[in-house]
Amino acid sequence: MSLYTRMAATLSVAASFIGLVGLAPQASASASSDGTHCSVVVERVKPGEKFSRVKSRTCSDTGAAANRSGRTLLMTWYEHAAYGGGSTDVYGDYGPCDAAGYVLDTGLWRYSISSFITYNSCDGQQAVLNDGQGAVYYYGFGTPNVGAQANDNIGWFKVWDAL
Repeated sequence: MSLYTRMAATLSVAASFIGLVGLAPQASASASSDGTHCSVVVERVKPGEKFSRVKSRTCSDTGAAANRSGRTLLMTWYEHAAYGGGSTDVYGDYGPCDAAGYVLDTGLWRYSISSFITYNSCDGQQAVLNDGQGAVYYYGFGTPNVGAQANDNIGWFKVWDAL
């Protein structure tokens, strides 16, 4: 085989691989970085338990929500500051926040929350850091930036009616 023939064959094979790479499906990004929107439904904390039990969890790329009928929106977590990026809506199955409130394990979001909004009387928020020791307190309903200490570092929230 001549040098010219070998070079042409090599280029032809390389071109086919490049074409195949262009057709290969893209690896899916993590739920919090690709704009995915999730809905989680929780119960109140039961005696002897540390967190509100998760009753259901659904996610989609289109923002389609879970069946919200009879549930109360408590909180929305956002991947980026100023309420940007992927998000998760957390619903309570037992009405709005009261003095006891809800305790929400952030699960896979523990390294992703940069801002959040609360609803339905959940105007007191305690964000416990991933080390389980430190905590940051917020009051009101909108937190466009959780601050350097808590950014991408929230293991769980307690939300309650502080007023």
